[in-house]
Amino acid sequence: MAHIVLIHSALGLTPTVLAWAEDMREAGHTVVTPDLFGGDTYEDVDRGVERVDSVDMSVHVRRARELMGELGSERVYAGFSFGAAVAQILALTDPEARGVVLMHGALAPHWVPEGSWGGDLTGQLHYARHDPWCDPEEIQAFVQMAPDGALEEFSYEGAAHLFAFEESGEHDAYQGALMHDRVMEFLADL
Repeated sequence: MAHIVLIHSALGLTPTVLAWAEDMREAGHTVVTPDLFGGDTYEDVDRGVERVDSVDMSVHVRRARELMGELGSERVYAGFSFGAAVAQILALTDPEARGVVLMHGALAPHWVPEGSWGGDLTGQLHYARHDPWCDPEEIQAFVQMAPDGALEEFSYEGAAHLFAFEESGEHDAYQGALMHDRVMEFLADL
């Protein structure tokens, strides 16, 4: 059983995020879903990104730490898009993190101290191959940062950014389900 911090995308704490959290709980994990937007949700990604960009990323990371509360060992940080960025920073700055699951992108390693990938940390990275929101150089820099065997990289067909989100307008049921199954398998194996 893992203690998971699941962080929402720039759309906010949407039904998709809550459904993923519920699936994780049903699999026996403890899950917290910090609401970094205080209840606000967005139907348009650009409006959500405006909200994200209205403050420095460090503010979002600090807020996530405040809202996640006390967690036991076996901590896993997971997130969607913007939430993946927050999860990545949290996982790579928490020496007790056991897992990191980044869905719909990753940040370049310059956001975290060099050599910060913990010895016990394993993870997954999921993104659409032609997603305009994902910089291929940043993705590859992050992949290369991970020690051999510590990170599984999954790229999906197409250019849809939030392909796992029914409310995004880019939903791809097959690829969303495939990502979901891979994440659940990763969590079960921790």
